[in-house]
Amino acid sequence: MDKGFRYKLTGILISFTLILSLIIIVADYLKLKKSVKESLETQIQLAEDEIITSLSTIDKVYNVLDVERAESMKEFSEELVKQYERNPNFSTWDYKALKEQSGMDVFIINSDNVVIESSYEADIGLDFKSCCKNFGKLLDKRRESGLFTHDDLDIQQLSGEFKKFSYMPTPDKKYIIELSYFLEDKLVFKEFNFLDTMHRLEKENDSILSINVYNALGILLGDWDSEKEREINSSRKEVFTEAFTEFQIKELSVEENGQILTYRYIPYKNDKEDGISTNRVVEIAYYDLPFANVLTSYRNQFIFQMIAITLVTIILSIILARMISRPIHLAFHDVLTGLKNRAAFEDTAVEWLNRKKGTLQFMIIDLDNFKLVNDSLGHGEGDKLLVRVATIINKESGEGHLAARIGGDEFVVLFSNITTEKVVERADNMLQVMRESFSYLRDNEINLSISIGVAKAEEEDTIHSLYHKADLALYQSKKKGKDQYSIYSPNEK
Repeated sequence: MDKGFRYKLTGILISFTLILSLIIIVADYLKLKKSVKESLETQIQLAEDEIITSLSTIDKVYNVLDVERAESMKEFSEELVKQYERNPNFSTWDYKALKEQSGMDVFIINSDNVVIESSYEADIGLDFKSCCKNFGKLLDKRRESGLFTHDDLDIQQLSGEFKKFSYMPTPDKKYIIELSYFLEDKLVFKEFNFLDTMHRLEKENDSILSINVYNALGILLGDWDSEKEREINSSRKEVFTEAFTEFQIKELSVEENGQILTYRYIPYKNDKEDGISTNRVVEIAYYDLPFANVLTSYRNQFIFQMIAITLVTIILSIILARMISRPIHLAFHDVLTGLKNRAAFEDTAVEWLNRKKGTLQFMIIDLDNFKLVNDSLGHGEGDKLLVRVATIINKESGEGHLAARIGGDEFVVLFSNITTEKVVERADNMLQVMRESFSYLRDNEINLSISIGVAKAEEEDTIHSLYHKADLALYQSKKKGKDQYSIYSPNEK
């Protein structure tokens, strides 16, 4: 194995560890600062995980268990479509009677995505294109599909009540008949109510001031009976919007009553992307703790860690270099000859071809009568000869080449930025040196030589087509009596 490779690897690892040590000096300060907050951060993280899990659970439960309600909404929607076909004038419909009949509110949404009629009068005039563009686009898709669809858990825009909504386009696709079903008094909602989880977490954690869940518009989900703001405060709206649109956790810290109050916004995405509030943002407001006094006690730790880590990592680098350099080397090289193996050769060759690295010439070299060496002198002598052949090929190939052993007694060389005349010159040199090196074998009646096939890479050639061309040229060398080279010609078959 090339010692230079191991030295390079050792140098890289040591350089890395020295840089790492310098980074740790800075990182340690941040780590110590973080350690003071660790207990608080753990509490916040646990609260975050629990509320996200609670949201995910109730979404999945409604998706799986609320099939019966979805079916009844579909049946009533179909009845309303038939009523529309009989009487398309929505202004004459008795929405109060329809609500009493079905137990659901009815909404009529026109092609501009505006609620024009409803049993829930507060929503009449609500313009989804203005208030919620993404939902407006979703309504357009639903209208065009002509199919019944339903959401799992959503909120009433103006009341904040949790409801289930369904949507049925009219046959002429001019309107959408929307139904809403109140969920908060249902057993499933009470059993998996994430609001209860929020209230419990607020009570259990002294550092947590509040936990809220907002929809895409910044409207509070639930808790409308509490003293909480029903919409996200304008001073925090920008950070909230960034968390929602970029789908990344964002934080905003403000000073309040001499303490640092941090608002953390965690975006939540439902697997089923429907409705206004299926994508939400969880807001956790918590107090920071002072950390300056604690940092003073760790002042000397920086120097100690720097020295210890530097020494340990340098030692480990040297050990690791010794351990892994050989396996890494063997992964790309032939064990016996030290040349590239076939896989490593082809990877580099493909790269050269793709980069159009000048004029490329491809050479295949095959030993003639090598089997006689193994049969007469043994495999040990055969291995020695293969090593000698590899050395000669590497030396006589000159600069700008890539050599490899691809089989038992088969070698390849890829030349870059070289003319055919130069390749022929190097092939002649190889043949001459090989004859001189193998001459002693004639005493054992073994006429060992090499045959060479050469092919020039054209614009359309791949590594496989080069193999094929060079193989054809090699066949010609064998056919003409071995111990010679042949240049590929398109006429060869």
